[in-house]
Amino acid sequence: MKRVDKSLIIKCPRCGEENFKTQKKCSDCGLIFDRLNYVSNRAGKIAVVKREKENILRVTKWPSDAKKGKALLLCGFLGLVGAHNFYLGRYLKGFFSLIVTLVACVCILLENVIDYASFYENFFFLPTGIMFLMWWVDFILIASNKYKIPVALDYLYPEKVKKNKKSKKNNIKEKNIKNNIKNKEKLQENNIINIQEFKNEEKKE
Repeated sequence: MKRVDKSLIIKCPRCGEENFKTQKKCSDCGLIFDRLNYVSNRAGKIAVVKREKENILRVTKWPSDAKKGKALLLCGFLGLVGAHNFYLGRYLKGFFSLIVTLVACVCILLENVIDYASFYENFFFLPTGIMFLMWWVDFILIASNKYKIPVALDYLYPEKVKKNKKSKKNNIKEKNIKNNIKNKEKLQENNIINIQEFKNEEKKE
């Protein structure tokens, strides 16, 4: 059997099926690869919160609204509380890190009240170890562009803020157009062509 060059193969972010880069869609789930140009992490986070798994894609290519540098800084300095996971929409991992860190802090503060050593050894050693391992693994994955970021198609979750801004801009434009029409009508009524003459006429009024 002939070996296929791995650089010619792309994994489908939805089903994990291997496809040739020349293919337009996944041979297994039918995902059209061109649509990956119209995804965002913002939409992916909304899909995660709504638990709409069928709309979530996990990609290693950084979307335009998620910054690798910011994620690395959050992971490096606030990774113990899962800040990078919250930033990128991996909320379960983020909550796990946050809860384990908070419980560890409480145990340290109450060291004189409870037998911290036996409690840590019996109940808390494993989750703390897993949390530290996740922290370092995430940092390496983010740095090497292998961290899986949840994304979704933008048109499935339209951004309301942008729409409001656009509507405000459109309202301002409409008002300006109406004012211009009124001004032109006044110019025509008074047979004034020059704008300066129009201003002088207004002052007289």
